[in-house]
Amino acid sequence: MDRLSPRTFTFHFRNLLDTPGRNATYLCFRVEKWQLFHKGIIPNPFYPETLHAELRFLDWFRYTILPLGGRYQVCWYISWSPCSHCAAEVADFLRDHENVSLSIFAARLYLCDDKDEQGLQDLVEAGAQVAMMCPWDFKFCWDFILDNQGMYFRYWKNVH
Repeated sequence: MDRLSPRTFTFHFRNLLDTPGRNATYLCFRVEKWQLFHKGIIPNPFYPETLHAELRFLDWFRYTILPLGGRYQVCWYISWSPCSHCAAEVADFLRDHENVSLSIFAARLYLCDDKDEQGLQDLVEAGAQVAMMCPWDFKFCWDFILDNQGMYFRYWKNVH
C-alpha cells in the first residue's frame, strides 16, 4: 500500500465545490476483525486505463484478507464517491460476501450523471453505509492512516 503525504491528502480530500486538478481518487481504509486488523491507502492516479481505487481495494481484499475467514468491518474514507460502475461492482461484492460490512465516507460526490446517484443508492440497498466525510473523519485519516510526518491536522475554512 502506498503512503499519502499531508500535502496530497489536503489537496485531494479538501471538500471544495470547484475542484480543478483533482482527477485522482484516493481511498484510505481500515479493516477490522475483532480490532483494527489492517489500514492503508489505495491511490487511483488518473489514467483512463487504470483500475479505480475501489476495485483495486476489492482485488487486494479478496485475495489477501478474505481467505483468512471471519467477519470484517471495512471503512473507506474516499476523496470522491464511487462512480456508477464501481458502485455496481462493490454492491455485487457485498451481496456475495455477507461476512463483510462496508461504510463509505466521501469527501466529495462524483455525480457525472444520474447513474452515479443510482449507484450510491444501490450500495445502500446492498448493505453499505454511505455518508459524506465530517471534520472528525478528515482528522482520523490524518492521525491514523496517513504519513503525517509528525504534523498536526489543521481544519481548513468551511470544512463540512
